[in-house]
Amino acid sequence: MISVEEKLRVFTQYLLSKERKWGKDIIYDAKDKKKALLADSEEKIKKEKRAIEERSYHTIFRDKNKIIAEGKNKAKTLELEEKNRILMDFNQLIREKASDYLSHEVYNDYLQDCVAQIHQVFAGKNNIVVFVREGDFKQLKTIIDQQLTDFNVEYRQECTDCIGGFIAEDAEGRLHCDFTVENLIKSNYKLIGMTLNGFMEKQVS
Repeated sequence: MISVEEKLRVFTQYLLSKERKWGKDIIYDAKDKKKALLADSEEKIKKEKRAIEERSYHTIFRDKNKIIAEGKNKAKTLELEEKNRILMDFNQLIREKASDYLSHEVYNDYLQDCVAQIHQVFAGKNNIVVFVREGDFKQLKTIIDQQLTDFNVEYRQECTDCIGGFIAEDAEGRLHCDFTVENLIKSNYKLIGMTLNGFMEKQVS
């Protein structure tokens, strides 16, 4: 017959064994949860890192493109300003050089061509006023006397700032036609600019 002490000992061992198993289960469960939490945390950290990197990449890409665009716009503006300055200088050079041709036959041909247009421009008019610079008066009058025999022409040597050429008006001052060299250059400003730009593009390429 088992004694009470023996039964108590056996029961005690049983309880201790059960408590040990329960404790181990708690520890193992805690370790598993810890691992799961660590894995979850690492995954969250990786995701956040990727998100930050993507945001940083997009920000850098955006800022880079913005800087490039601003640089291109600034370079284009400077290029246009420089081309315009060159064009203005070139037009001034044309004005300066144009005066060298006033004594050449080509200038006389130019005046004759301009005078030849008077009939068409002032059709139906008999009286015209011609504004001419003093240095061109005799030359222009000779041409007009030859070509415009059917017009009464009044001359006014008031084109003091003109390089060359002349301005014609009807007697009432309603019809005005500018045959000055300055107006010729101005009328061809776009063509001069396109030609000069094409030349500069060839020099750069």
